Amino acid sequence: MNYATQDIVEALKRARDAKGLSQRALSKRTGVPQSHISKIENGNADIRLSSLIELARALDLDVKLVPRKAVPAVESVVRSTAPTVPATPAIKELNRNLDTVKALRIAYPELNELKKLQESFQTLRNIGNIGKELESLRNIGKPIRELQQAYKSISEAGQRTAEQLRAVQDAAKIPAEQLQSLREAVNAAQNLRNRLVHDIPQTSLPRPAYSLDDDENGEEVDG
Repeated sequence: MNYATQDIVEALKRARDAKGLSQRALSKRTGVPQSHISKIENGNADIRLSSLIELARALDLDVKLVPRKAVPAVESVVRSTAPTVPATPAIKELNRNLDTVKALRIAYPELNELKKLQESFQTLRNIGNIGKELESLRNIGKPIRELQQAYKSISEAGQRTAEQLRAVQDAAKIPAEQLQSLREAVNAAQNLRNRLVHDIPQTSLPRPAYSLDDDENGEEVDG
């Protein structure tokens, strides 16, 4: 995704968050499949002009071409009128979890569970309706931070050789119990992601029978 496209996508995401709309709700307003909205916001699909116009109008935005010399003045006006999205405790917890996972992926680059968690957290950050999920996010984050603490305790500067650190980074060296807790966190994050993306009440979906990764045709999947 180039910088110009990224700016447009970020503006759409901010506007959706400000209106408190889920991707599913925006899809209903525009006719653009929820799965395609998700791909656009995650930088996994180029946004077509027709989709851009529909999404913008649904978010009370407009698409205009302006003279290049007028861009600084237009950007100044946009900044002064742009709505702000409060950093709720749930959003702070989600960002904390995502930052931790990103750091751990450097330490454990081959650990697939961390990759799955990062993907789920990034999708959750784009959904915008996680305000009531603080406790769920804390529970998901607990084994992640336990792994982070375990890594820190054995990799402090000056106490381990490069060879020993490489051994630490081997996923097989993670205790089985800790690895199982991490896998449970992956499942919980994916369940939460699927439930919120599709606006499904928690009591009606104890165990999703699908995942967003199965959506290969660019169409919305209903549970």
